[in-house]
Amino acid sequence: MEVSLIIPMYNEEDNVLITLNEVKKVLKSCGSYQILAVDDGSSDQTLTLLEEFASENPELMVLKHPVNMGMGRALRTGFEKAEGDVIITLDADLSYEPKYLTELIKALHENHLDIVIGSQYMAGGETEDIPFIRLFISKMANKIVGYALNKNISTVTGILRAYRKEVIDSIEIESNGTEINPEILSKAIAIGYEVKEIPVKLKGRKLGESKVQFRSTTISHLLFTFYERPMILFGIIGLLICLIGIVIAIYLFYEYLMGTLDPTRPLMFVMVLLIISGIQILIFGFVATQISLLKREIYIIQKENKLIKNEIIEKK
Repeated sequence: MEVSLIIPMYNEEDNVLITLNEVKKVLKSCGSYQILAVDDGSSDQTLTLLEEFASENPELMVLKHPVNMGMGRALRTGFEKAEGDVIITLDADLSYEPKYLTELIKALHENHLDIVIGSQYMAGGETEDIPFIRLFISKMANKIVGYALNKNISTVTGILRAYRKEVIDSIEIESNGTEINPEILSKAIAIGYEVKEIPVKLKGRKLGESKVQFRSTTISHLLFTFYERPMILFGIIGLLICLIGIVIAIYLFYEYLMGTLDPTRPLMFVMVLLIISGIQILIFGFVATQISLLKREIYIIQKENKLIKNEIIEKK
């Protein structure tokens, strides 16, 4: 099979049929394909509509969760069942037009890449009808997480992507939420897979309500950033504490020059404590950074283990 398209869905009854019909039109030109729709514990008619569509369209496989488990878990469920040489992930609300599916596949093959990302924030990319606050938060999150990955990628958190199956098969994916997208990128880049972006347009949702919880999403992305680049957290805190200690030291030195310094005042102890604490935190950051660099070797070992495991399963 050439292409597997994974679409996570949660309470998307307004979009189910529209989305499936649109992607089906596009994928017809891709040879053999399958559509994996993952119902993530919907409480509306999403699952019923999916099953009705699947009864008339054998290329659709419906996967379901008994309760809402998160977008990341839904994608992982789809990855487990995907059979295509190319695996594509897409939102259920058509915020990205299905025409980009063929562009992703074309870029993947023509440029001999492993991952192709649809990017609305790179040069040539666009956004349309996106609320200002959501757009601002999204741009900031992508800049911060992109910096943590140490790679020139503009859209790190977006779902519109095409992967070679080998990439997904060789990575241990752990996330259950929206942080799954930067997690896959981080591990793929560490292993050495080639990644590229193509410009796309992101449109605001027309039907239904957004399921993204911006507070929890922002927090998870910040935590991911600190995990990837611990020196960002330790460095900022350590330098700030050191700076406060140095400012106090300058003030005390001024009092010394003026002859008004009292060596027994508590501020002397506070100054010493702040400077030493700041230096210690910076050292923790340095050690954490060295430990994080070892992750690449761990990911490579995981890749080899997973590929060997998959080969054994296939032989059986």
